[in-house]
Amino acid sequence: MAIQRPGGFDITERGLKLASFKKGSKILDIGCGGGDTVNYLNEKGYKAEGIEINLVKISEAKEQFPDIDVKFGDGGFLDDYLSFTFDGIIMECSLNGIVQPDEALHEAYCVMKKGGRLIISDFYEKDPEPNQLKAVAIEAARRARLPRNEGDCEEGTPEHFVDFRFGGAFYKEPLIKQLEEEIGFRVMKFEDYSDKLGDGFEAFAPTLDKQAGGKSRDIGYFLLVAQKPLK
Repeated sequence: MAIQRPGGFDITERGLKLASFKKGSKILDIGCGGGDTVNYLNEKGYKAEGIEINLVKISEAKEQFPDIDVKFGDGGFLDDYLSFTFDGIIMECSLNGIVQPDEALHEAYCVMKKGGRLIISDFYEKDPEPNQLKAVAIEAARRARLPRNEGDCEEGTPEHFVDFRFGGAFYKEPLIKQLEEEIGFRVMKFEDYSDKLGDGFEAFAPTLDKQAGGKSRDIGYFLLVAQKPLK
């Protein structure tokens, strides 16, 4: 079965190297798809499990890797896990599709042990126009001021409009600001892997919007590693 993300395990391996996990570390793969990374991590000596919102993918994972721990779950709702459960969390080409990415990052922080590492690989807009960044930030702030209704935080609610993601791709600086200033992570590394996209990369992200304001977007792919402080 083909791995449904750019770069295969090359980017995964680079993230693991930067994160410096010890053997036996407990790692959660959010949006694990067909379970390839969960199986890969287990084979390397980690204690990995995954959650996936697509039931077809869960069935594929269980059929291909009967021994791995994969279950239904949404990255924005990690209520099944206690705080300080995981040494690491991985989101490979999955955060772009999570309805509430801000909540997902907060949830990841909460269930991660102190000193734990977060690995994200995903799409980003490499050179967004300043006016576009400003407009997205203004709209995100406006929507944040709107009163919440009962059920707004439940599964199936409309996508959150945030200032660090637009049209299926992230903005580097706003994302780092969200992680560090709004949540509490320390970003250790941000690396560009746009060369891993190749032709036809839309297959990895069917909802990716390659246009913004009528203009083409310079879409790239990144790897980010962040750490939860020890104190």
